[in-house]
Amino acid sequence: MATENASRADSLGTKLRRAREMLRMTQGVAAERLGLARTTLVAIEASKRSLSNAELRAFAELYGMPESELVNDDVAPVELSVDFRSSAGSVLSDDEAQVATLLNRLANSTLQLESLLKQPAPIVDLPTVTVTKTGSLERQAEDAAMNLRSRLGIGLGPIQNLAALLEFEMGVRVYERPLPSRISGGVAFDQRGGAFVLLNSRHPVYRRRVTCGHEVGHLLIRQLGLVVHFEKDTYQGREERFCDLFGIAFLAPAPTVRRKAKELKDTFGIFSVRQLLMLAVFFGISIEAMTRRLEALDMLPQGTYEGLRGQGIGLEHRRKVAEEMSVAEEGQPFTPRSLLLASVAYERELLSEQQIASMFELNLVDVRRALNGRDADSQEVVLDLAE
Repeated sequence: MATENASRADSLGTKLRRAREMLRMTQGVAAERLGLARTTLVAIEASKRSLSNAELRAFAELYGMPESELVNDDVAPVELSVDFRSSAGSVLSDDEAQVATLLNRLANSTLQLESLLKQPAPIVDLPTVTVTKTGSLERQAEDAAMNLRSRLGIGLGPIQNLAALLEFEMGVRVYERPLPSRISGGVAFDQRGGAFVLLNSRHPVYRRRVTCGHEVGHLLIRQLGLVVHFEKDTYQGREERFCDLFGIAFLAPAPTVRRKAKELKDTFGIFSVRQLLMLAVFFGISIEAMTRRLEALDMLPQGTYEGLRGQGIGLEHRRKVAEEMSVAEEGQPFTPRSLLLASVAYERELLSEQQIASMFELNLVDVRRALNGRDADSQEVVLDLAE
C-alpha cells in the first residue's frame, strides 16, 4: 500500500534514481516505459511522492532488481558513482552499465550480510600511492609492488590464493561472476563502504588473477567510485598504466622471475616455449602476461608474444603443461570470506539457500553444493582457546 511505502520514501527515491543512472537511462525514457509523466518520476526520485505496491513492482522489473532490495532499509546503501568509460548508446555501453549495476548490488548485499551477522566492515589495509606526473612509471610500480609484499609479509614467491589474500589481509571484498566476455572486471572504493573487486568468472583463473592485480593498483591510488574495465582497454591514462604495471609486478616479482627462468634454463639446458609456459603456470598468470613481463625485464626480445601468438601458442598448450605440473586452475563460486559469512548466516538460519543465491547473484545449485560441502568438512570440536 502507498501508506506502507511512504515512510521509506527518502531512501527509496534515492535508490530508484541511482538504479536508473546505473542503467544510463534518462528520466524521460524511464517515465515512458513505466507509463508515468516525467514530472511524476522526478517527484518520486526526489522523495516527494510515495509509491503503490504495483508501482514499486514496475520499477523493480524495469531496473532488473528485487523489490526487497529497493525497500530494505536495514543498512544505509552505499552509492558507488560510476566512471563510465564507454559512450552512452555505444556497443559497450549496455555491458558497462550491467556490470556496474551488478557490482553495486553485490557491494550492498555484502554490507547487509555483514550487518546481519554483526560483523564490522573490513578496513582497507593498503598503503596509498600517488602516481607521479613525470618519471618512470615502471620503477614506481615495481617499488609499490615490493613494498606491498613486504608489508603483507609474503616474501617473493607466487601468491597461491589471491582472493583470500585480498579478503583477509587487505580488507577487500572479492566476487567472481559471469560477465560479458569483453569485460575483464570492475573495482570500487567508497570511504564508508570500503573496497570491492568484481572479476569475470568466464575468463580463465590466470586471466582473472592478472585483472585482480590491476584492480589492487586502483585501490592503492584510492580512486573513489566504480570503474569497469574492458579487455584490451584502450583507456590508458598514466594511472591506468601504473595499475597494469603494478599488477604484474605484484604477481611476478622481478627477482623471482629472473631466478626461476635461470633455474629452468639450467635444468633443461634451453629456454623454450615449454619453459615459458611453466613460468606462467608457476606464477599463475596468462601466457601474454608472462611473456610481456620477460620482455619488460629485457629477458626476451620485444615482440616475442606476437610471434608466439602467430604460431598458435595458446590455452591448450598451457593446459597440458599445467596438468603435467599437477596444478589445478579451476575457480569456485564463492571466495573464502564470502563463503564463511554465507555459511554462518545459513547455519544460524538467518538466510536460506535461496536468499543467499539471490543476494549474491549465484546459481542455487552452486550455493547448495558449497554450503553442503562446508557442512561435510566441518566436524565441530570445541577447543579451549585462551583469550
